[in-house]
Amino acid sequence: MAKLWLALWFALWAAAAPADQRPVLSLVIDDLGYSLEQGKAAIDLQGTHTYAILPSASYSKELAEHAYESKKEVILHLPMQSIGSGSPPEPGALNEAMDENQLSDKVNSMLSRIPYIRGINNHMGSHLTEFDFFMRPIMDSIRGYNSGLYFLDSRTTPRSVAYTQARDAGLQSISRDVFLDNDHENPESIRLQVQIWLAMARQRGSSIAIGHPHVNTIEVLREYLPQAHEEFRFVPISEMIEQRNKPDFAEQWQQTLGNLESSPIN
Repeated sequence: MAKLWLALWFALWAAAAPADQRPVLSLVIDDLGYSLEQGKAAIDLQGTHTYAILPSASYSKELAEHAYESKKEVILHLPMQSIGSGSPPEPGALNEAMDENQLSDKVNSMLSRIPYIRGINNHMGSHLTEFDFFMRPIMDSIRGYNSGLYFLDSRTTPRSVAYTQARDAGLQSISRDVFLDNDHENPESIRLQVQIWLAMARQRGSSIAIGHPHVNTIEVLREYLPQAHEEFRFVPISEMIEQRNKPDFAEQWQQTLGNLESSPIN
């Protein structure tokens, strides 16, 4: 009987405990696999972050193992054709010359290469993600491989249809909000983008940023993350999708924000 009362007390205490009202952040680090040292440095950043690993890079599997052992979320960084990129295409990238069967075979092959994946996001893809007739078979292939995977639209083009095509295919999906390091050689530019990421979460209740394992990006994140953990709650993308799927999430945050702003300062 005592155990029953104790269990009931804990249940009542948990129900009465105030919910964590901090705004929610997700950080995704793309392009893992090229450098073991920089990849591990990114994975070892403070917080529950998400790591997008390339399917064919030299250290991809080793970094996926390290991320998993570090209790970080792993996703596949799926290479796709871009528009006028100055960088060479990733080996085996999905491209417009492929028919539906070739796209499906490539997607399945790349999905099988990286262990522990919870989802997928696009690497480059500013060309392919603009067309529903390319995205549809890609999303259908992901769903056929594992319907529990999600798709994060990196939004490398404002005309991307990847998010809507993923949803239409029955996949959980979400889009990034901020790129942190388009100018990765300029730490001040990265700091500004981090501040935009944080400000967006304060205003909307949540925000998703994508960065890369560049030296300056990692240094700026090491600078900001310890203090950010006091004000924000960090979650992997899988949990961010759950947060944003809650009914009236944005409206509830605005009400919370109003309550916080109107509370007297002690």
